Amino acid sequence: MRKTMNVWVLIVMAACIMGGFFWYSGTLNASIVELNNACDQGKVRLAELQNEQVTLKATLEMAGTDAFIENQARTMYGYMMPDEIRFVITNPEALYGNEEIPSR
Repeated sequence: MRKTMNVWVLIVMAACIMGGFFWYSGTLNASIVELNNACDQGKVRLAELQNEQVTLKATLEMAGTDAFIENQARTMYGYMMPDEIRFVITNPEALYGNEEIPSR
């Protein structure tokens, strides 16, 4: 005896499979968009770090020079040469009035 399957059952099963496929492909598309955004952000961060690396390498090359060491000693630690006199302005408003005081 041969059993036959109703055509409507096959159509419903095919529709369920297709619906599941389209839902899953939509989820995958959203994941792909997220990963592309993360990749773009990573590329931007990589470019920033490469620029910073170039700056640091230039600073490192310059760090061994006498001019660099002298500049760092003057700006960071307030060192002076033996024959120099330091002037400290304690009231910059007297020089510039009520205008904006220029920054260092």
